[in-house]
Amino acid sequence: MLFKEIQGGNTHAFDELFLRYHDKLLAFALQYVKQLESAEEITSELFVKIWLKRAMLTNILNPEIYLFISIKNACLNWLRSNHKKSRLVTVSSDEQSLDIVSAYQTTIAEEKELSRILDLIVAKLPEQRRLIFKLIKEQGLKRHEVAEILGISIRTVENQLHKAIITLAEAISGYLGYDPRKKTSKTQKTFLITSLFFLW
Repeated sequence: MLFKEIQGGNTHAFDELFLRYHDKLLAFALQYVKQLESAEEITSELFVKIWLKRAMLTNILNPEIYLFISIKNACLNWLRSNHKKSRLVTVSSDEQSLDIVSAYQTTIAEEKELSRILDLIVAKLPEQRRLIFKLIKEQGLKRHEVAEILGISIRTVENQLHKAIITLAEAISGYLGYDPRKKTSKTQKTFLITSLFFLW
């Protein structure tokens, strides 16, 4: 609906679109370019292009997916123009994540400490896995929407999300009180997933 109104030159609709999506798109851009100033520039340029080319908005079926795909493509173009290669950041082993936790084990006393540790672990996830996790958890997108944005299959999204959760679970197993690599009850598993998604 906003795109249709913007196409007709409605500046209020454009302002609403900006307020609704700017921060989300900026956070997404940061996952690619790693520089706040560049991410802000890319995000701002997208909104400028939307307004300048508003006559073409009628052809867009899903505005939200269009916005995220546009940001992704703009970031990749930025990386190419700056002679950088978008590469996967690998996690050498699960023990690397466990080391992050152990460094804080003596000071973890509150929920905010766990949140900080989870953020550190998420930052160590492979790039695609991290993007998928953040788009679903932080941006609230559906799995099929993430698949379309990143140009991958829904199955890949599900697999990467599962692996992300397992990595996080293994890294904070000591804090949660059990090791997810061992057999656990349905109640424990439910508690784990709930913790991982809502402790931020």
